[in-house]
Amino acid sequence: MSYIVVHASGRCDYRRYFPASLKPFVPGGQKLVKRSLGKPDDPQFDQLRRSAEDEYERLFRMAEKARDRAFDVLDAPTIAWLAETYLAEGLEADEEARWDTEERKLYRNIVRDLEQRGAAAAASWHPDDPLRWALKTRETALWSLDHHKCLRAAGDLEGIMRSLQEEAEYLLEAQGLVVDPLDVQGMQRLCRALNDASIRLAETKLERLDGKEVVTPALPFKQPTQDTAEAVRSTSKVPLMETFDAYAASQGLTPGVRDEWRRYLARLVEWLGHEDAAKLTTSDLRSWRDELLAEKTRKGTLRDPVTVRDKYITSVRATLNWAVEEQLLPLNVAKGVTVRIPKKPKRRDRSFTSEEAEAILRATLLKTPSRLSATHARARRWIPWLCAYSGARVNEFSQLRAEDVFEEDGIWAVRITPEAGSVKTKEARVVPLHPHLVEQEFLKVVEAVGRGPMFYNPSAQRVESDSSRHFKKVGERLAQWVREEVGIKDTDIKPNHAWRHTFKSLSYDAGIEERLVDAIQGHAPKTTGRAYGSPSLAAKAEAIKKIPRFEI
Repeated sequence: MSYIVVHASGRCDYRRYFPASLKPFVPGGQKLVKRSLGKPDDPQFDQLRRSAEDEYERLFRMAEKARDRAFDVLDAPTIAWLAETYLAEGLEADEEARWDTEERKLYRNIVRDLEQRGAAAAASWHPDDPLRWALKTRETALWSLDHHKCLRAAGDLEGIMRSLQEEAEYLLEAQGLVVDPLDVQGMQRLCRALNDASIRLAETKLERLDGKEVVTPALPFKQPTQDTAEAVRSTSKVPLMETFDAYAASQGLTPGVRDEWRRYLARLVEWLGHEDAAKLTTSDLRSWRDELLAEKTRKGTLRDPVTVRDKYITSVRATLNWAVEEQLLPLNVAKGVTVRIPKKPKRRDRSFTSEEAEAILRATLLKTPSRLSATHARARRWIPWLCAYSGARVNEFSQLRAEDVFEEDGIWAVRITPEAGSVKTKEARVVPLHPHLVEQEFLKVVEAVGRGPMFYNPSAQRVESDSSRHFKKVGERLAQWVREEVGIKDTDIKPNHAWRHTFKSLSYDAGIEERLVDAIQGHAPKTTGRAYGSPSLAAKAEAIKKIPRFEI
């Protein structure tokens, strides 16, 4: 490609110039888009290239609009959408800065600027001091609240424009909007809306600083005009099932999730009586949601709202969102469909009690019935112990292969890998074995199996399919055994997943560093900084040794 420049070092730049006829209309007077891409074999190369291409296309379209005077109209719905976007982005930035030390440093210049303009000054700036950050943020929010309230109360339109016009222009450019430079009244209305949004932003920041939990809203979605939406619905046809299949393939959904979500989409098609996604409306989805919530399941109980939200609606929303990104649809009608989740009373901790954990582990040592297959008897004997001493998901161990157990530098460990089946994070990790498992001669069992799955028999698969969830059945049967035979019947505890909470609780009591626990359990780092580097196998082994033995 002519706009990829390769240097002698092998590193590449994206350099793409705008046509001469468009250059006078490109925002910011840019002549080209230039981005450093690294080397072609770098993991981020393609992503950086696509990002540069997207930026070029965005600016190109804006320049065409300006050249053709095809201006976007600053009507009431557009201004309201821009104001909500401004508020949501401000709250998101505040949330990131609250928990990320690196993000807090971005606020230094803002605070200094406010101090120079007369805001209350405090002690010197300490970017890594959470208390100092909170005090400075409170000062900033109080100044902003007072400033924007005064502008509104005084009807100081000139002051509002002076304060917020630059923000308004940045916001318009970020959203790809091109407005008529002669539309002074439209810009004034937008700045007034942003002034009101600034007041709400400052008030919410102060509420957060007072300890109130305020959830950052999702970015609002700009609805096209009714005429545009109706025109698209009447003329286009976007097959919903084909669209989902294309989305699933492009996103690399695991076979299990793909087949599960496809069933939800098929149910929607059956309910609609057609499969044209272009004719789907928000009203349709809300009616479908309400019927799902009112419908009884095979167990005779109403369907859990969490299931409706996280499975039915989420699968539709993700599919339509991909269709919008691919320009198959003008909007995602599922974005405005919410499911209210009643807060359930928390009657107990999500970890096993010591009595419950010991009851399960004691039951693993009992002789299994002769009717059980060798693989399931092995699963019943070992998976609870493996989960108890690692906090891994049951299905991560139910798909364990003998060859995934190995020794390195004198440390025995298991490799939890997507190659063996399904891993929620799609990332492999290595988990050391607790010494108590070695003493119980787990390694002899591994040696006897030799190769292949340890806890299920792949030859017993009845249907040839890449979405076989045989290992999932192992976990389901273990949960049933814990409920029905071990006798852990409390419905407020999950018979498999509770091992993850139990391990986390034990790690706290043992004083293990949180980053090590997250690495062992496969939890994502909480900050960008923690994503750099990873704990060594030796460090994780020392941490696991601190978990006290279950003496049964």
